[in-house]
Amino acid sequence: MKKLLAALIAVTISVAFLGCAQTTEEASTTMNSTTETTTMGEPLSVMVPSGAPALAQLYIQASERYDVDVVIGADPLVAALASGTHDFVFAPTNLGAKLYTTGIGYEFLAAVTFGNYYLVSNQQDNFTIDSLEGKEIIVFGQNATSDIILQYILDENDVTATLTYVDSVTTANSAYIADDTKIIMTAEPSLSVLQNNVPGFQIIDLQDEYEAITGESSYPQAGVFGKTTLTDAQIAQFLTDLEASISAVNSDITEAYNLATQFEYGFSESILTTAIPNCHLDYVSAVDVRTDLEAYFTIILNMNAALIGGALPVDGFYYSAE
Repeated sequence: MKKLLAALIAVTISVAFLGCAQTTEEASTTMNSTTETTTMGEPLSVMVPSGAPALAQLYIQASERYDVDVVIGADPLVAALASGTHDFVFAPTNLGAKLYTTGIGYEFLAAVTFGNYYLVSNQQDNFTIDSLEGKEIIVFGQNATSDIILQYILDENDVTATLTYVDSVTTANSAYIADDTKIIMTAEPSLSVLQNNVPGFQIIDLQDEYEAITGESSYPQAGVFGKTTLTDAQIAQFLTDLEASISAVNSDITEAYNLATQFEYGFSESILTTAIPNCHLDYVSAVDVRTDLEAYFTIILNMNAALIGGALPVDGFYYSAE
């Protein structure tokens, strides 16, 4: 049992953070072709947190046009956005909005993940939001999107629970592995790791709960931000490549698994088969996602306005090539 526990914790450490009709062949062609908008010289630098956003950009990482750093947690993202170390940074949308008010040299380009949070329990026959009344929930990411969404759903259902915060989804998963009577919040692809190795628990899909309240299927959870010093051609090429990457990952999980293995992400094919659909990966440009993003940000404003910098982002936050 100790060996199994150690193995499971080791697997979950690799998935800390934290989630379309074009074929994989077409995506690869798009990535590898030389066009007028291809950046000459050094590759453009990209930072992405592990988890769903990293899966979204697998084909970006495979392209010679880019140099990608995969990191764990929000701290490296904050540092990168504040100091301008990378041309493109994937980050939670509310984090980018908050830092934008401080004068960072980045603008919001596109949303890439649309909700991938879940509650897990093995201690109740009827695991529902109402059943959480008076219970303790282990939650990762205090004041982050995970915390915001859970608090919003609990408040809207008039449910009072005790939230115990941990530093990452890895820590939350490890707490459940050590004691499966606990209730934890997790996210894809970590949820699929648990399902693959510790089956039998019950799940509350927080995206379903959000839709029941708002009428919207999900929320723009994470996106990508680009330096304001980049040219429109550089941004256009990156966004073309990113959209192709997300399409290819969604449509060919086997090839996504091969790339994830190449980059030592630590996922099995069976895990990705379950995780990728539940990561809700999609590409929506900044202009097209603005209405949904402002609806989500309005929820944050009513809960804790400081988490997005005190107000809805101004027009300059949203990148437009026009």
